[in-house]
Amino acid sequence: MTLAGAALVALFVLIFAALVFGALIVAGRTVRRTREARRARLAKPARRLLLAIAAGDDDPEQIEALVRLPDDVWLAVESNAVALLGKVRGEAHTALVDVFERRGAAWRARSRLKRRDPVARALAAEVLGNLGRKDALLPLCELLGDPDADVRVVAARSLGRIGDAGATQPLLATLPSRRPVPAHVVATALTRLGTAAQGALLAALDDPRAPVRACAAEVLGLIGAVGATVRVESALRADPVVEVRVAAARTLGRLGTRTALAPLVDALQPQHPAVLRAEAAKALGELGAVSAAPALTGLLADAEYAVAHNAARSLLRLGNAGRAALVAAEHRAHVRPRHSADPGEGPDPEVLLGAAHAREALAAARLDDKRKQTVP
Repeated sequence: MTLAGAALVALFVLIFAALVFGALIVAGRTVRRTREARRARLAKPARRLLLAIAAGDDDPEQIEALVRLPDDVWLAVESNAVALLGKVRGEAHTALVDVFERRGAAWRARSRLKRRDPVARALAAEVLGNLGRKDALLPLCELLGDPDADVRVVAARSLGRIGDAGATQPLLATLPSRRPVPAHVVATALTRLGTAAQGALLAALDDPRAPVRACAAEVLGLIGAVGATVRVESALRADPVVEVRVAAARTLGRLGTRTALAPLVDALQPQHPAVLRAEAAKALGELGAVSAAPALTGLLADAEYAVAHNAARSLLRLGNAGRAALVAAEHRAHVRPRHSADPGEGPDPEVLLGAAHAREALAAARLDDKRKQTVP
């Protein structure tokens, strides 16, 4: 065979292969569309039943209809059912839990926690969390170390929904681990455990790992653990890690106890990091102690914008005394220094800086007042 003939044969082979490959792609898409259309057709009546229950219609006949659905129909609608289960509350949630339990969904979910497919593991964890299955506590805690990040997140959220305080330490332990769960996800899950987790959170303030201490301090404020105030104050004063002290300052503002005034005012001092001083200034506003006004006023000219800004906004939250301090700070920008040799000399830069922050806060307050007046 000549070279030209060989090239022609190779060309025909390539064209044939391309046509076959294209046909396979088209066939695959057709099969997928057919499968999706069949699933949608099967799921349509079941979706109506689900939506009716989610809307509060707990007719026993509709519940029975969902329980008796053929397996292929339930499979087509299961993802919708799982999504609804995580959203509805009250009687609708109770009715859907009954459907899932009677269909053996909890047993199937437990069996899927070891699947190789991470999507299957995550879906199983979500189902168990939405069902509130306390007997799933240990396997879900094991999933906190799953190789897949999404599975770890779903497991943490599910533990929060189940609400068993036994999950407190496993959740905290994920923060500094080789396979961490994001801190905000852990904090949200722990918050859902409520005051039952308070003892373990207090113990975690002594943990040698800073991320654990910081999260524990944060969550104690989110659950309103007023009894933890003394321990949190100690963390603000003495913890060697700024991240922990910042979380402690934020929590003291949330808890709102008067004993927090002194450690928060001390945290305003210039030798402390700016991020801590800014958080302490904000917390003093949430505390609402009028006696903090002088300390906050002294920060209006701070070189760190966040510190001065938070101080000005906190003064607004102190009521009339705070607003009076802001008005006085703004007024000082228009006063010429006494005994000045230069008649045109104005206030020093620090006074101008403090006045600017005071003016910004007062303007924001006036806008807020106008909004409140226009709301019917």
